[in-house]
Amino acid sequence: MEPEPAHLRDWLREHPLPDTAFVQTVAGIAARALAGDDFWVAVREFLDEFALLQTDAQRARAISDPPPLTGDAGQDAYVAALAEHLAATSRIPRPAWTVDGRFLERFWFVSSVRGFRALALVESPAAFRRRGIFISAGSLRRC
Repeated sequence: MEPEPAHLRDWLREHPLPDTAFVQTVAGIAARALAGDDFWVAVREFLDEFALLQTDAQRARAISDPPPLTGDAGQDAYVAALAEHLAATSRIPRPAWTVDGRFLERFWFVSSVRGFRALALVESPAAFRRRGIFISAGSLRRC
């Protein structure tokens, strides 16, 4: 009997899926929000799939296309920050569309929990902080 893989990522390394198996993109997050889907569900589903991507080409494809503007400045800035952060942590070039625009004029603490602000000030990744968005580090952890 074959030993059970320690983690889904290990299994995928041993049994790579075709690129067509991965369909989530940051552009898709915004498109789903525009279609009326819950923005945060779309973000979490994207992060779940992104965590399983095995190649730099797959990761770059997932963040390369500029998302449509949703009409919500916070969501638009969040998607740009997410793409920039994932590029940095994956050590791939950040998409050109993340360089200009999609910044907030006022700080946005994503959680309204009272004690969250101090934690978010410390833990927010640079790509989020520079856009005025403050999140906990745990909000980006998946799988």
